[in-house]
Amino acid sequence: MPPFHFLPPLARHAALTLLAAAAVATIRADEPALATATKAPNGSASWDLAEFVDRLPDLFPERLPGFEPTGMLRFYVRPHFGDFLHRNFVRVPFGSRVKVTENIEYVAELQSYFTHGLRRGEGYGLSGLHLGMKREHMLPALNVGGFSVGVGYDTPLSRPPSDLTDGFRHLQPFVAATHELHPKWKLLGYATLSADFLAATAIPPHFGRNQLHANSLALSAGVAHQWSRFHGSLTASYASTMLMSNERHHVFALRPEIVFPWKVQPASRAQILFTVGGRAVRGPDGTELGVSSSMRVEFVLRPDNPVK
Repeated sequence: MPPFHFLPPLARHAALTLLAAAAVATIRADEPALATATKAPNGSASWDLAEFVDRLPDLFPERLPGFEPTGMLRFYVRPHFGDFLHRNFVRVPFGSRVKVTENIEYVAELQSYFTHGLRRGEGYGLSGLHLGMKREHMLPALNVGGFSVGVGYDTPLSRPPSDLTDGFRHLQPFVAATHELHPKWKLLGYATLSADFLAATAIPPHFGRNQLHANSLALSAGVAHQWSRFHGSLTASYASTMLMSNERHHVFALRPEIVFPWKVQPASRAQILFTVGGRAVRGPDGTELGVSSSMRVEFVLRPDNPVK
């Protein structure tokens, strides 16, 4: 059976083209990567772009070209404490990102959940699996970091509560880029272009509000600024099913977010990232306004700083 047999021909060719590009890029992964940190124009301070990109909203560190050295390994956990107020269970995704070469990074994440006991019991278990890879620093002469190309794959596991999955598998090839808009001001621009190919499973469909129900294309672009104690970003996105399916639905979104990183010591291998954000979404289900907060706990193993 051919790969991605569940996709229409045009979508299948697009997915295979991007995957082929990523595979070819992997073979050429011995090309040198950019330095981990870049110097500000005045030469008086360094801007650690590796840390800065990692502290952007969760989706972007996985897609944007990063500046981590070969062998960098990050373990993380993202508990959803807001579920204590709004759900019968708490979601606790955990995973890892590893830089296997100077230009290739892999990510794997398991989404777990358990009943918190304040409402009706939902049990516990694994609700989903996410896998991804990207090839970084393609065409680096065009901008700082160049382009990255990669793919992500999501699938539900077992029979989780309906609120935890839409019941579909998702294949998401993407192209992403960063650009230093103003290094002295520590101002970074970023953009991603991605597709989302859906495949039904035995789990009944359960789409969220303003979530597209068919194959789609999405474009996101934003700007981020680094202050001394926190980072801020503003991301605009547009997604549409018009070119990828028989549907003609569109979703527009604007998301401002602020990230507060915290370490016990500057050289600590562990850090906590607190994120506070808002959203304004316009889609087929109407307009949606809201605020959100999240926390990500990371443990970082650097090649030059292994655990003893």
